[in-house]
Amino acid sequence: MLKRQTIAVKPSVQRHLLAASVVMIAAAGSFHGSAGAMTINANFENSISMSTSASTIESDINNALSFYDSTFTNPITVNIDFGITTGASYLGQSNNTIYNPTYSTYTSDMQSNAVASSNATELTAYNNLQYGNDSNGSKNLSITAPDMRALTGSSSYHGGYDQAGNYVGSSGTYDGVITLNATDLSGFGLGGSTSAGRVIQHEVDEVLGIGGAGSTITSSTTTSTTYGPMDLFRYSALHTPSYTNSSTATSYFSIDGGKTNLVNFNQNPGTNGQIGGDFGDWSSEGTTGNYVQLAFTSSSQGSANVSLTSPEGIALQAIGYDVAVPEPSTLAMFAGVMLGLGLMRRRSRSTRHDFFKPLDS
Repeated sequence: MLKRQTIAVKPSVQRHLLAASVVMIAAAGSFHGSAGAMTINANFENSISMSTSASTIESDINNALSFYDSTFTNPITVNIDFGITTGASYLGQSNNTIYNPTYSTYTSDMQSNAVASSNATELTAYNNLQYGNDSNGSKNLSITAPDMRALTGSSSYHGGYDQAGNYVGSSGTYDGVITLNATDLSGFGLGGSTSAGRVIQHEVDEVLGIGGAGSTITSSTTTSTTYGPMDLFRYSALHTPSYTNSSTATSYFSIDGGKTNLVNFNQNPGTNGQIGGDFGDWSSEGTTGNYVQLAFTSSSQGSANVSLTSPEGIALQAIGYDVAVPEPSTLAMFAGVMLGLGLMRRRSRSTRHDFFKPLDS
C-alpha cells in the first residue's frame, strides 16, 4: 500500500504545447454546431448524500463535470457513480467498464469519427499510428465504454455498473465508479487541504479513457495481451514507440509520431519517494507543469483544470472526444496570433518540501 511521502519537488521546466492542428481548434470565436452535446450524469451514493458536507461535495463534483458538458460535442450520455471513503492511500480511484475491440476496429472508428466531426487532433493522431505501438494491429485494445460510444455512437457499448456501484455486466447502466478520499480533499468535512476539483477531473478522465485507464502497463508486467489507447501515443523518440515499466526509460505523449513531446508519462521513477502511480498518468517530476493528470500531487500545488490545450484535453480529443469547429474567419484571425506566441511556454516554481500522495491506488 502506498503511503504519504515527504519529498522535494524539482522546478518545472519547458513544456511543449501543441501541434498546429490543436492550436487551430483551440482558437476562440464563433463555432459551427452546438457545443455541450455530451452529458455526464453523476449519481451520488449514500456516503455522499448522507454526509454533513453533501452540498459541498455534490457542488464540487458538478462544477468539475461542467467542463466536459460544455466542451465536447459527442451526442452521448456518460453515467458515473460517485462515493467517498476515508483514510485511503490514494486521493481518488476509478473502476471502469472496458471493451476489447480489435486494433483495426478501433482505429477505423477513430478515422471515421475524425473525418465526420472535423476533429483535426484525432486525425493527426490517426495519421501517425503507423509509428506507434502495435502498428501491425496484432493485439486487441482495452477501451472504456464512453470512448467507444464517443467514436461510434452505439449504445451497445453500455456501462457495466449499477446505481450502487456494483459491477453487473450486461444489466449495468453506469460507465464507471469513482471513489474520493474525503480525508484529504478540501471541503469534504475532514480538514483535508487538497483541491477536490483536480482529483475529481483526474478520475473522470480515466472513466472517459485516458490517464490510468489509458495504458495497460503495470509495475509487474509489460506483456499485456492488449494495449490501452494512450499506449498508441507513447514514445521515447521520433518514430520510436515505448512500452516499458523500466524506471530508467523516458516515455512521452505525442500525437505526431514522437516529433512533439506534449508531456512525459509516469514511469514510476522511484526518486524522491514517488514510487507507484499509474503509467498512463503524467510524470510528477521534471518536465511537466501543474496538470490534472499528474500521477502524484500535494495540497501546495493548489487547483488545476482540464482545458482544450492542456495535455489532458489534447488526449481526450485524440481518442475521439470532439469539439465545435471554429468558423474559417475565426481561424484566420487567431491562428497567426497563436503561432506568433510560439508553441512553447515556460513555467517554473521554487523547490519545496511537501506531503505528496498518489492520485490513484
